[in-house]
Amino acid sequence: MEISYKLKEINKARDFILNNSLSKLILFEGDLGLGKTTLIKNICQFLGSSDIISSPTFPILNIYMGKKDEEIFHADLYRVDNISDLNELGFIEILENDSWIFVEWPNKFKNIFQKNYTLLQLTEISNNERKIKIINHEF
Repeated sequence: MEISYKLKEINKARDFILNNSLSKLILFEGDLGLGKTTLIKNICQFLGSSDIISSPTFPILNIYMGKKDEEIFHADLYRVDNISDLNELGFIEILENDSWIFVEWPNKFKNIFQKNYTLLQLTEISNNERKIKIINHEF
């Protein structure tokens, strides 16, 4: 299932993602600069977060508060080299809960996702248009 959207139509993309994801664990694949963090920011705000949403490239993991103090986890695995780094962060334990978890650059570690998840593949159509393909994985 896929959709194309113009950058100014980000709410359309957000709604498509939330309406078609079978899991609260959502993995984002796509080249640098395609808007993964921008999409996650929009989704987090929709989920009630008033926190400043930023790329967790350097801290690797950000935690935001949503509605009713629900935690929202946002990870960026781009700089992570091995599974022990994820263990030190407590990331494996985070995967066991039922919170919203958004993961950028999951490619190196797909084997750690041992529960239902949604994979989003972002591609560029033009400077101001993107395509999102949704693939739901069920265990």
